[in-house]
Amino acid sequence: MSKDVNTVFDLANVYFAYKEKNILKNISLSVSKGESLGIVGESGSGKTTLLSLLLRLFTVQHGTVSFYGTSLKTMTRQDIKVFRSRVQPVFQDPFLSLDPTQKIESIIGEPLDSLKLAVDKEERKAKIIAALRIVELDEDVLRRIPVEFSGGQRQRIAIARALVTNPEVLIADEPVSALDIITKIEILNLLHTLKQNKDFTLIMVSHDLPVVADISTRIIMLDKGEIIEDASASEILAAPKHPRTKQLVESGIDL
Repeated sequence: MSKDVNTVFDLANVYFAYKEKNILKNISLSVSKGESLGIVGESGSGKTTLLSLLLRLFTVQHGTVSFYGTSLKTMTRQDIKVFRSRVQPVFQDPFLSLDPTQKIESIIGEPLDSLKLAVDKEERKAKIIAALRIVELDEDVLRRIPVEFSGGQRQRIAIARALVTNPEVLIADEPVSALDIITKIEILNLLHTLKQNKDFTLIMVSHDLPVVADISTRIIMLDKGEIIEDASASEILAAPKHPRTKQLVESGIDL
C-alpha cells in the first residue's frame, strides 16, 4: 500500500462483528492531516467501536485500516510503539480514566515511561510541565492525586497526558459528556485553542451533534453501524440529507 503524507487514516470496506452481530458495516472513509473530524451517532451506532479500530484497541476483521498507508493489522511491535506516540486518546469520563492511587506526575508521565520517550528524569519532568502549561495547569498539581480535582481539572490532566508525547493525532471519545455545562464549555474552548495553536489532527466522537459541529469542520453520521452522511459541518447543519440527520438538526437536541 502506497503512503500518502496527507492521509492520516484510511478505512476501506471495514466490517466488525461481535457475538455474530454486525457492529460496523462497510465503513470506508479517509481522514486528512490537520483535519477536525466529528463522528456522531446514538448509543449502539458503532462510533466507539470505530474509535477503537482507529486506536488499534480492536483489530479489523474484514477490510483495511491504515495509518499513513501502513496497515494497523500488520504493524510490528516497533511500529505499534511509534503509533502509540503519534496517536493519543482522551477518554470520556475523567473520574474513571485517571488512576486514583497515582500522583499527577506519574499519570502524565506514564506514556513517556511506557514508550521510552524521555532520556532522563530531567527531560521527563520538563515534558510533563510543558504539557501541563498547554492545558493551563500549574506545576504544583504534580504531587497531588485525582480526587483533589474537579471534573474539568481532571479532564485537563487527561488531555495533558495525551499531549505529553507531542502526538500528531488526538482522538477524543465523548470528552465533555460527563461534565457540567460550564465545564463543558471550558474544555471545548481548550480543544479549540489547542487545535489553533498546535498542528495536529483532531477526531472527536460524540452523541451530541451541536458539540461536534462546534469544533469539527467535517462530520460523519453513523446509524446502526453504517455511515449515513459524510459532509462538512456547515452542510450538515444547513442542508442535512438523511432523514435521521434532518431530525436531529430540526430538533436542536443531541442524541
